[in-house]
Amino acid sequence: MRFLIVDDDSEYRQLLRYHLDVEWPDASIDEHQPTSTGYLPPGLVLADLDLVLLGHPVARDESFTLLKSLRGRPDCPPIFVFASPSDEFVAVDALKAGAASYFPKDKVRHHRLVDAIRAEMRTERPSEDTGNLLVNHKAMNGAHKRRLLGKLYAGELSSVYLAEAEDSGERIAFKVLRHVPDSGGTRTFDRFLQEYEVIARVRHPNVVKIFDLGVADDHAYIAMEYLGAGSLAERLNTALDPDQSVHYATQVGSALAAIHEAGILHRDLKPANIMFREDGTLALIDFGLAKQMRLHAAITGTGQIFGTPFYMSPEQGHAEPTDPRSDIYSLGCMLYEMLTGDRPFTASSPMGVIYRHAHAPRPRLPRALTHLQPILDRMLAVERLARYQSARELLADLAAPAG
Repeated sequence: MRFLIVDDDSEYRQLLRYHLDVEWPDASIDEHQPTSTGYLPPGLVLADLDLVLLGHPVARDESFTLLKSLRGRPDCPPIFVFASPSDEFVAVDALKAGAASYFPKDKVRHHRLVDAIRAEMRTERPSEDTGNLLVNHKAMNGAHKRRLLGKLYAGELSSVYLAEAEDSGERIAFKVLRHVPDSGGTRTFDRFLQEYEVIARVRHPNVVKIFDLGVADDHAYIAMEYLGAGSLAERLNTALDPDQSVHYATQVGSALAAIHEAGILHRDLKPANIMFREDGTLALIDFGLAKQMRLHAAITGTGQIFGTPFYMSPEQGHAEPTDPRSDIYSLGCMLYEMLTGDRPFTASSPMGVIYRHAHAPRPRLPRALTHLQPILDRMLAVERLARYQSARELLADLAAPAG
């Protein structure tokens, strides 16, 4: 892909470059400022370009003279016009002059721009099983070309893509967040960046490996290891084997010990955030709600409830301060579900579930599993002082449960 950006405003040219870079890192992007060097770069061959992004007005011309001149050439590629100030009359004039698409300068949204470019190029976003978009990923050993294979997940503010290295076939997941301030995106964006910062410091076999972070304009991405064997949530249609349940809880507990000792809380521990590798080992993922215990409350705010009610500690459900014992409580909820196939506390509404975490009797295990009841009772204690005070303390009991 080769793009030409024509605008008198250097900052706006840089903004458009960011939009292109984040979607087409391998693209060739040229810039031109008409007021300093004339309407067109010397020796410009339009046939070499895939798209021209043209600001309006340029060189103090209000009548789309440059646009009309370019469109008059047989080798001209599609031209997108970005106007300021803008109104519907300017848009009509631009389209009449030959623009393929029109954007008000102050209202460009990344996804709309990219979708318009892809539609003009007659290409689509990569499907689930095929893709041809190359990205440059600066991984641990330098720049590597990777081909996007498909989208694994799409949400309102973030998406996860699967990529494959052209040389080695190694697969990596890219989590991409769009920054949307008017949708509460500012704090989401901060938490996303914090996610990378906290996980990248932890090296543990049961914590997802983070390779790289990229930021451009209103997008950011995290490049992390691809965990292709599904989540724990997908394995909880029925109760698991007790030994397997304890084994999984031990791995998650070991991951919690590592992140807690690094000063990090997860705060959204649930089966969907436990992913498996092909070799059967598991890794803790999605630290989007993680909070460094020493971090100022400005990142997430105070008095806000984060997490999933079925696995939420009583203090978290009541927007009280959390600590490592809150994650241990969440793991207790997961352990009960692994052992029985049922969630420990249910109700007809999220607030009902939150209430039961704090006030309902603690759940009882089947008779065959009573040797694990003392461990579960300590993990699910309402009062934090009655719980395991650290993940290491929990691991010692899981390694030798009372008989």
